[in-house]
Order: sequence, then structure tokens, then C-alpha cells
Amino acid sequence: MLESTESLLPPSPAHEPLKVLITGLEHPSLDELERLLHTLGVVPVGRVLMTRTKINPATYIGKGKLEEIKLEAEAKGAGAVIVDIELSPNQLRNVEAALGGKPVLDRPGVIIEIFSRHARTKESKTQVELARLQYLLPRLAHFWTHFERQRGGIGNKGMGEKQIEVDRRLVKKRMQILNDRLGTVENERNLQRSGRKDVLKVALVGYTNAGKSTLLNAMTHSSVRAEDKLFATLDPSVRALNPDSHPPIVAIDTVGFISNLPPSLVASFRSTLEELHEADLLLHIVDASATNAREQHQVTEEVLEELGLKDKPRITVLNKADLAVDRSARNWARLAVPGAMTVSALNPSDVIQLRETVLEHFRKGLEIWEVVVPYAESRLEAMLHAHGSVERTTHMEKGTFYRLRIEAGWAKKLELEKYRT
Repeated sequence: MLESTESLLPPSPAHEPLKVLITGLEHPSLDELERLLHTLGVVPVGRVLMTRTKINPATYIGKGKLEEIKLEAEAKGAGAVIVDIELSPNQLRNVEAALGGKPVLDRPGVIIEIFSRHARTKESKTQVELARLQYLLPRLAHFWTHFERQRGGIGNKGMGEKQIEVDRRLVKKRMQILNDRLGTVENERNLQRSGRKDVLKVALVGYTNAGKSTLLNAMTHSSVRAEDKLFATLDPSVRALNPDSHPPIVAIDTVGFISNLPPSLVASFRSTLEELHEADLLLHIVDASATNAREQHQVTEEVLEELGLKDKPRITVLNKADLAVDRSARNWARLAVPGAMTVSALNPSDVIQLRETVLEHFRKGLEIWEVVVPYAESRLEAMLHAHGSVERTTHMEKGTFYRLRIEAGWAKKLELEKYRT
């Protein structure tokens, strides 16, 4: 059976990076594909732009364009061709045949390969392996050629239909094991969330590499892993936004989104993405320095809508303002995402302003209560200080007068109506 460590990419020459030719419909998307490939250590040596008007059902790409891709790949010495769209299993096989056996991988395959290499915890490894097998299952016959080459085999000559059928059964069995394991993970996450049900939660969402982890570190004075790489964060990180805030508020970092994110990845990461449903506020982080900031913002909004989060309160933030060096670039970013705050995670004053904006959002959502707590009820007094924002305290004959802001749920739980003045 295929191993989870086997790369979806063909093997590269010894001591040299794999060189590939990329092809797709739009240059901006191909620019992003190049960044994805650089994350894998793959070197794009050329690109061929396809046309939308001539779609061949068998190969997606027209016959003439396939011939152009074949000649360009040979001329540039490319060891593989990467297609910036999702191809069906039959299309993948037919394109590879039309290119004379040149290995072919589509965009979802590239993204899954990146996730596979960046998964570090047991949970994310399980999620990524399941998504990978869901992607591979209908494409086993195609990928066996590459896996045999990586093992030093002779391609499909040594691989019969019977063995592929055996592997299909083994893959399905493994997927069932992974699904059961994720069910356990989901129960554990639900327990963790139940421990946070009494705190307010703000989740950072956005396109991959928008600077979410760096911003989380700056806002919470923590050290979550932050790298200038696509999909550097696959596991949610939870940190206290401000230890002195009452009620308590935590910030949650989440996996980044990207255009044409494989549905199998969204499904496999359902327990991770559930953090977004539990959040009271979303911080939608957009890269202010990206030339396609508008598209990145739109992709994230579409994914949030697909997840049923369209109406979740949010604050949109243009991050990396320090990289938008000239005024025209900053103005363009503001036009691309109107109404957004513009900040740099590297600028302390920007970070303080953003944190205060989040705190103010939660303050506005709190109810104002005026209560008198009898001196004998010290536990209630402690709970008011822990879960409310006390604005005024006065010691009276019958007890202590409090004017405070507190969440409606906590006001009901503490039965503050009995103590209202």
C-alpha cells in the first residue's frame, strides 16, 4: 500500500530541486501557484497561459495547447507539469498521456502536498492524511506510476489491476480508521471548548500568509509559530488577549484559506474550523501588500459563507501596512477592502489600537447592571470581578454597591436580578 510519506510530486534529480512548467487561466493565480511551489522547494521554469473558450471534456486543455505545453516543458527541461486547476482522474490521466508521460499534478494536489509537509501535531497529521487519501482514492492508478518511480520501480509494468484493487480496499479501511480517530479528536476539542464557554473568543481568519500568527503574537505577547510561508499554521492556537480584561477574552489563530481549497481539506479540518463557530467575533486579516488583496478578501468571505458564518460579527483588518510602502499602495488596499483598519503587526501602536478596538467591541456588547451584594456573599463578589467589568464600587450598610458591565449569560447565571437596585 502507498505510504503517507510518499510525495505527490515526482522525484527530482539527485541534489537538485524539481523543475516544473506551470499552466493555468490567469497570471495572478499562476503567481500564487509559484509561491505555493516555492514553499515545496520546487522551481517553476516557465508558464503557459490557457484559454477558457476551448475546454476539452477529456483533458480540459485543448489539443493545440497541450502540444504547446509539451514543447515548452521539453525546451525548459521541466520534470513535471503543474496545472492551476482541479482535474478529474480521467483528465489527469489523459493530460499526462498527451504530454508523453510527463508527470502532471493539479492545484489541489499541490495544496495537499503542502499541508502534508507542514502538519506537525497528531491532530493535523490525521486531518491531512484523511484529505490526502480522499484525493488519492479515485486517482490511484495515475499516482501508482509516480510512487513506483520513487521506490525505484518500473512504473505501471509491475502494477496490475488486482494490486490496485487491493490498495483501494486498504485505502478505504485506512480512511475509516482516520475518520474514527477524528471523531475522538472532535470529542476532545468539544471538551476543550466547554472549558472556554465562559470566556469571550475572537478568532483570526484570513487568506494564508496574511500575517495572522504574527498579529496574534503581537496582540497577546506570545510566541505562536509564525513563518513567511503559505499554510505555516495548521493547528489552532489559543492565547489570552489581555490577562487583565474582565470578562476574560481569548484570541484564536486558525488555518488560512486559499482559492480553490480542496473540499476534502475543508471536510477533514471540520473540528479545527469549528473554532470559528464558537467565536464571538472574527478578525478578518487581509494582506495590505498583496496585489490581489480584493480577491483574497473575497475568497475568505466566500469560505466563511460556506461554513455558515456569514452573519458572525467581524472586524476587517489590513495587515502588513509596513510592506505597502508608498501612499498609492496603501490607498489601493483601502479601496480594495473598504472600511478596514490598516495596521502593521510590527508597529506596537497599531497593535495596541487593534487590541483596544476588539476590547471596545466586547464592552459594547455587555449589559450595565447596578446591584447591591450582601457582605456575606463573598463568592458572588469574586465572580463579579472575574467575569464582569466593574466601573464603580461603594460600601453601603446592607452590602457593596456595584456598577458593572457583564455578559447577559453571566448575569442570568449569577442571578443578578435578585440584587438589582
